Amino acid sequence: MTKINIGLLIAVFVLGLSACRKGADLLDKTETTDLNKQKTFSDSTLTHEFLTGLYADVAFNWEYRKYPSTRSGNSDVSDDAISASINNGAIHPIVSGTLSPMSNSPYTTSWSVPYKSIRLANVFLANVSRSPLSVNKIKRLTAEARFLRAWYYACLLRYFGGIPIIGDEVIDVNHEFNEKRSTYEETVNYIVYELNAAAVDLPTGYTGNDFGRATKGAALALKSRVLLYAASPLFNGGNIGVELGAGAEKIALAGYPGYDKNRWLLAQQAAFEVMDMHMYDLYEAPDAATNPPGYSFSRMFLKRMNNEYIMQYNLPLNRDLEADFFAPSRNSSLRSMPTHNLAKSFGMINGKAITESGSTYDPAKPFVNRDPRFNYTIAYNGTMWYDGTTSTKKPVYTYVGAALDGFNNRQYHTGYFWRKMQEENTAWNGGSQTERCLPIIRYAEILLSYAEASNELNETDKAYDQLKLIRKRAGILPGIDGLYGLKDNMTVQEMRIALQNERRAELAFEEHRFWDVRRWKIAEQVLNGLQLEALKITMVSTNVYTYEVLPINHANSKLKFLKANYLFPIDQIEIDKNRGLIQNPGY
Repeated sequence: MTKINIGLLIAVFVLGLSACRKGADLLDKTETTDLNKQKTFSDSTLTHEFLTGLYADVAFNWEYRKYPSTRSGNSDVSDDAISASINNGAIHPIVSGTLSPMSNSPYTTSWSVPYKSIRLANVFLANVSRSPLSVNKIKRLTAEARFLRAWYYACLLRYFGGIPIIGDEVIDVNHEFNEKRSTYEETVNYIVYELNAAAVDLPTGYTGNDFGRATKGAALALKSRVLLYAASPLFNGGNIGVELGAGAEKIALAGYPGYDKNRWLLAQQAAFEVMDMHMYDLYEAPDAATNPPGYSFSRMFLKRMNNEYIMQYNLPLNRDLEADFFAPSRNSSLRSMPTHNLAKSFGMINGKAITESGSTYDPAKPFVNRDPRFNYTIAYNGTMWYDGTTSTKKPVYTYVGAALDGFNNRQYHTGYFWRKMQEENTAWNGGSQTERCLPIIRYAEILLSYAEASNELNETDKAYDQLKLIRKRAGILPGIDGLYGLKDNMTVQEMRIALQNERRAELAFEEHRFWDVRRWKIAEQVLNGLQLEALKITMVSTNVYTYEVLPINHANSKLKFLKANYLFPIDQIEIDKNRGLIQNPGY
């Protein structure tokens, strides 16, 4: 893979945006004509471009791409971060408990964008056989289209539960909407069936201009994610429809009616299918041995080609994250900041939690000897970073009175900035563009999924094995017992908590925490009434500081989460348009 021309990686992304616009122009619901179809699908290049366009929205829901006007993401409506738009911006209803079908929340794109893409996938599937492409190429592209259609259905499933499945039907301008929602179980079964079928005809990898397209590994990894969610408490025995007193039809939309341990077995088997391919691994940088602990974890996000990415969203060279999420002293717009709540969840380099006996955590030196992922996820007082004004690395200071980045220089401050996926040798105020793609699914997620499912099946030893691999790459010390700080002989409940904490640390700012607290059905406990916290730092003398944990100085830094909010409401406009739709429980 290292021999592939890096410039070719961008082709899929650029071509995707172009083809998506072409697809919308040529074959939009309001403009479908036989002439347009004939023009597109009688030309091999246009046929290929049309499918490529379906990749353009794969990452529409991913973190800062979720709410593009404010560059806010789902981390900003969890306990991990706070956004500049949280007060009266579009994401406000999600953190204030005011979600409703009429709230005009930005989650509405989580319905419209997938269905737009599903329709275009169906247009492609209905017409690709007439193209002049070879039989083998048509077979592969058909598998890609089925994968992408399943991807967009999976996006809908996370937000809404059971949703209308339109199969291969191509909806045209004369279509009269009357589609009913499939049950949660039917939706899961359909997605899994489509992914299994796609995996058979998808290659294990690509070279050249095709790099970045759907692979067999991506299909199996998405199946793993879907089945893990389906096995989780929210959908597997914790149906909110039952708890909210909904009727049988709504209960079936919100999840399975009862618990079945076998769903964890299906999730475990699906994760193992990916592992058993022996194509993926946790990324280890070639120069890891000469760099600080956790270096490989950091560099993995800055390598488009690495053996950990199973599904990624390619981007051109850029400094977008540095522009929007780092310190104002580097000219960042500072759209979002990690909370002290997140910072506390990272343990120590010996693998112990900061509240655990033997951790060596010192509140007077809160950044010393932390889990290396802490250092590579969060920028804090004293973090060294490139400054384009001097072309050298300089400390970022967040203490009260510090110029530009100080605690007192904003309406609200958490005491931290985001660092994850950013290049410390560049900044928005100077430096080179950075190699980057978005980690949609990576191998660490698969290992954590396998560990979680194994633990729920009382196979806790298998969970230990995966956690040790992840912690070793993270730079955590193995300790005398080789457990990397993990407690020996944990019960299922103890391991469950350990796994939840590990996912939070490993997958922070990757659009997981928002969904994890929902599928685990702990959002009411961990979010409702939660006060988001900041770390105020005061300089006593040169390089001597005091630390104080404070509520974030913001009207909406105390979160509200209602039982109904485990699922999102369907926008009333959609319900008015489709007489077959019924609303989710509690709305």
